[in-house]
Amino acid sequence: MNARLSKFSAMCFLALMTACARGQLKPDANTPATTGCAGQESLCWDFEDGTVPAGWTPHRDEFNGQLLVDDTRAHSGRYALHARQLSGGKEGTQGGPKKTLRFDLPAHFGPVLWGRAYVYTTPERPASHAGLFSARYPRPGSADRAFDTLDWYEVATYQQKYMAIWHPPEPPGFPEWVLVSGTPLVLDGWACLEWLFDGANGSHPEAAEPRMWLDGVELEWPERFVFSDPPTTVPPVREKATDFTVLETGVVLYQGLSVPTDWWIDDLAVGPRRIGCGQGHPPR
Repeated sequence: MNARLSKFSAMCFLALMTACARGQLKPDANTPATTGCAGQESLCWDFEDGTVPAGWTPHRDEFNGQLLVDDTRAHSGRYALHARQLSGGKEGTQGGPKKTLRFDLPAHFGPVLWGRAYVYTTPERPASHAGLFSARYPRPGSADRAFDTLDWYEVATYQQKYMAIWHPPEPPGFPEWVLVSGTPLVLDGWACLEWLFDGANGSHPEAAEPRMWLDGVELEWPERFVFSDPPTTVPPVREKATDFTVLETGVVLYQGLSVPTDWWIDDLAVGPRRIGCGQGHPPR
């Protein structure tokens, strides 16, 4: 990773803001990805200061486990964000361990957010819904910026497979539009996850469905459904975005987890264009 947010230069920050202001946030999954943060339009966190990076603050803390930056395992360098020994709650019922950080994006970030992170999971693939990253934005026409008033996209796993979701504000966070892949989450190895949240979606009347890649290969979604309580089959209206405002990362279990589980997240990056996995990431 070429830069840490804590050392992000004024020039890089200006480049990001200029691109956003000019509306150059055009998602193109066919454009070759850069490596790391070479384009200087991305915000990147490699955790190499050995502590929670500047701007990130503790958010959720439920049940057992810890969220910390340590040197127990890293994708690159020495340090990574570690969700350590998460457990608690009852599998199959709502309520599980949640350990996260949140970050307020710079003003006028824009309605398109590409992301990339390397994730390591052990010792088992959880069956419960495990959120890894989300990005939120205000509802159209709303001046409210409170966390619980924002629409949001999420990257997660469910039933031991990768999943992506579009949500209305949380609570309750549903009815939500759920996309479940047929791809098992990578266990006991580093997985490069990429995602595209296109809240603008051109002239379409709704924000786009989330898209997601594993080690450079886009995931397919053989299972699509609406989750709601009480149940409904009516899909939510995916409201369009003007600017993403808040990020959240760590691990959020929405159902219980009986096996103490560890996740490491490293080399996290977001920006207006595809960031890529980098040439140093081995093929699977």
